[in-house]
Amino acid sequence: MERLENEFSWSRSRASIFRECPRRYWFQYYGSWGGWEAASPPRVRQAYVLKQLKSRWMWVGEVVHWAIERILTSARIHQPMEEAKAVEWALDRMRGDFRASRDRKYRERPKKVVGLFEHEYEVPTTDDQWREAADHMRACIGTFYRSPYHAFLPKLPRGHWLPIEELDHFFLDGVKVFVKPDAAFRSGARTVEIVDWKTGRRDDEPDPIQLACYSVYALEKKWAERAEDVTTTEYNLATGKAREAQVTEERLVQVKADIRASVAEMRQRLDDAGKNVAREEKFAVTTDARACRACGFRKICPESPLKDPVLTAPGTAGEPGP
Repeated sequence: MERLENEFSWSRSRASIFRECPRRYWFQYYGSWGGWEAASPPRVRQAYVLKQLKSRWMWVGEVVHWAIERILTSARIHQPMEEAKAVEWALDRMRGDFRASRDRKYRERPKKVVGLFEHEYEVPTTDDQWREAADHMRACIGTFYRSPYHAFLPKLPRGHWLPIEELDHFFLDGVKVFVKPDAAFRSGARTVEIVDWKTGRRDDEPDPIQLACYSVYALEKKWAERAEDVTTTEYNLATGKAREAQVTEERLVQVKADIRASVAEMRQRLDDAGKNVAREEKFAVTTDARACRACGFRKICPESPLKDPVLTAPGTAGEPGP
């Protein structure tokens, strides 16, 4: 089998991690590389396991995205799914995920089995808090069913559907820029809409760079000819609020400049940019204890600002799931 190469690339999430903590970025994209191999060094393997961890709220968001992907896939072939079935499907997955994570099965199959941060770090989490996560999933799916998207997407002609939850990329100056639109469709002969589902409980401002990247991607894919023909929307499934945006050609020029600047900053830390080689010590640790506390790598990070990076709370990580 051909050996995988650690190729440099850019994404909005990658840039966010780099800004938050360069050391976390190193663990995520370099220190854990090759950890899937049986012969990998113990610290590399551990970093690979920790890389896959999700907080319970990240997990809820992932399950909601997974459920809506299946709802839309069914709608695309004119086999609509009832809300109750979608919720029960998602609950079944959450129960299975919870049990597997509680039993630490992700340590053996980190890419296939969900690992929850709360279990790995034994974060005190009550039954009510786990139920709150399940209730949030139900509410988000319910909001989708009462949204305009559930009303009109099933009626789209088959040729108007574009990819749903597909990871793809475009190139900028030879660098792969990864994107994963949640849902994309043609709203007219020349117009395209891209929707980004949000599940956060806070009503944060939309991410302008992420939305602009979707517009660049749509133009690169020849889905539309002009920036003005692409509409991007952040739809918050927790609040039912939609924020719609259209970008101009000038804005696309600026976002490409922003990506280039981010790429340059990341590459400055590399020992060999051509071979994408990075040493741990060249990536500083954040001084923000809050960011460190939420980081899955903190138990293997020798410079963690937390005095006691591993939480221990016996008996709190095995509560019944949702």
